[in-house]
Amino acid sequence: MNRKAYKHLLHTYGRKPTVWFSFVAEIIRTLIARIFSLLILANLAANIAAGHYGEAKHDIILFVSVVLFADVLLTLTGLLSHRGENAIYETNAVRYYKKLTNKDMSFYRDSHTGYLTSMLKQYVDSSLDLLRLLRTDIVRASVSLTIPALVLTIASWKVGLTAFGLVIFQIFYMSWASSKTKHYREKSHELYRKIAGEVADDITNIVAYKAAGQEAAALTRIEKLEKQEADAFWQRRKVTILLDSPRIIMTTLIMGLGFWFVLQASRHGGNSKVSLIVLTITYLFQINRNLGDVPDLIERHDDLVSKLVPTLEVLEPTHESIADSEEAQDFNPNQAAVSIKDMSFRYGDNSAGYIFKNMNLEIAAGEHVGVVGLSGAGKSTLASLLMRFDDIESGSIAIDGVDIRDVKQSDLRRHIAYVPQEPVLFHRTIKENIAYHNSAASHAEIEKAAKAAYAHSFIMDLPKGYDTIVGERGVKLSGGQKQRVVIARAVLKNAPMILFDEATSALDSESESIIQAALPEIIGKHTAVIIAHRLSTVAGLDRIIVMHNGAIEEEGTHAQLLKNKGRYYSLWQKQTRQL
Repeated sequence: MNRKAYKHLLHTYGRKPTVWFSFVAEIIRTLIARIFSLLILANLAANIAAGHYGEAKHDIILFVSVVLFADVLLTLTGLLSHRGENAIYETNAVRYYKKLTNKDMSFYRDSHTGYLTSMLKQYVDSSLDLLRLLRTDIVRASVSLTIPALVLTIASWKVGLTAFGLVIFQIFYMSWASSKTKHYREKSHELYRKIAGEVADDITNIVAYKAAGQEAAALTRIEKLEKQEADAFWQRRKVTILLDSPRIIMTTLIMGLGFWFVLQASRHGGNSKVSLIVLTITYLFQINRNLGDVPDLIERHDDLVSKLVPTLEVLEPTHESIADSEEAQDFNPNQAAVSIKDMSFRYGDNSAGYIFKNMNLEIAAGEHVGVVGLSGAGKSTLASLLMRFDDIESGSIAIDGVDIRDVKQSDLRRHIAYVPQEPVLFHRTIKENIAYHNSAASHAEIEKAAKAAYAHSFIMDLPKGYDTIVGERGVKLSGGQKQRVVIARAVLKNAPMILFDEATSALDSESESIIQAALPEIIGKHTAVIIAHRLSTVAGLDRIIVMHNGAIEEEGTHAQLLKNKGRYYSLWQKQTRQL
């Protein structure tokens, strides 16, 4: 786990020279402030004891000079390192966002929005915090523990070995103790992300949440998760506290042994031994003081690693990911003729059966095709495959003779105006939502698209018109209003192909009638695939395809299908009787 975290730091922050400069500067500063300054003080004590006051004055001047230099170096290091680190922090956040939003649709189907959002925050924060912990506290502790122990070994091998033994014991013992809390540490972080996901899910679906009248049950669910998180924290702290007592006892005994060796050495010296005694006691005290920080450093280090590594694993591509091939070409279809040949598809490793098996379909450029059928017939799956949200298992889907697997996904989707079954709006103005695919569009163009989607009238009735904020997921608008804004977005996109996936399902009868009347103007001369549950939506199209169990059962015009008296006729009779 540590190796993965360090490798990531090297590949991100490690590419910045100022980061390495800050490490070197911190080592130099620590050597001056915590090692060299103590040597000067020890020499000062010896000179005062011997009555060498002139040399003592020089020691004082030297001490003040080196400490001031260390402080100046600290300031410069802080300015340089934080500027460079913050720039990488920004780059990493964008990089994570890009990878997170480039996952295939199956990833999002299985994930909580809040969970993923909290992972983004944990990733950028923990990676930077881990770097700064390594650069500052751990560098200082390492220098402050090893160099004094080395100096003490030169002065007195017994005291030096005692100091090294103390350092080694503390590091190994606390690393072992930290490993005992690993399970609870990882569990608490996972619960934190899960709670964030649950809360975001409830707030995002606040209407359903309140309408259900199950606030008490939802609160109980959150309370249960919070209790589990608190329990994980307690178990972690309990183990840490219980294991800390043996460490303190052993540290105290080893320190006592070190001071005993100092006492023995002092019996055989006079003034010449004063500096050695002062230095030895001071360094032993410093080692003991810094060792007191080791448990916290190791715990903070392991805590940050346990936050960082799971987020890195989310970034790693899986075999299920839909990625552009290395030879993916630019895509610029002119007519958007669709050709589906021997297409087979199933979700994941679903051995229960295929959604499509050797399906064939041809849609001419500029043709308007309706796709109908009962729920589960494969209509929305067909839309998902055309958008390449999922990849087919065999066969091919081509647009203007180019297999969509051979082109960049961004290019493919840029040339399809897609209106999903559930209208999706961003927490922005209506104008920004309509112009989402075309941010350079003028207000006149936006208004024209809204009029084509019969959205202009209700937009102008809103307090701020086109500058009205729609709220998260368009909560301030009705279902029909949201869908008309999304349709206006598709109109403004002006792509060669239009794909409606149950786009009128959320509309009331009046709104649906309006959209049906406007549909010829909306789709114009574009190639259009209109997936619909209500047959009246597609009755006026060039061709209607009737799907059943993933296969094309019938196709023809509305009049032809009624004349055939097959499944389409049966569906039409049922729907018209309900009107």
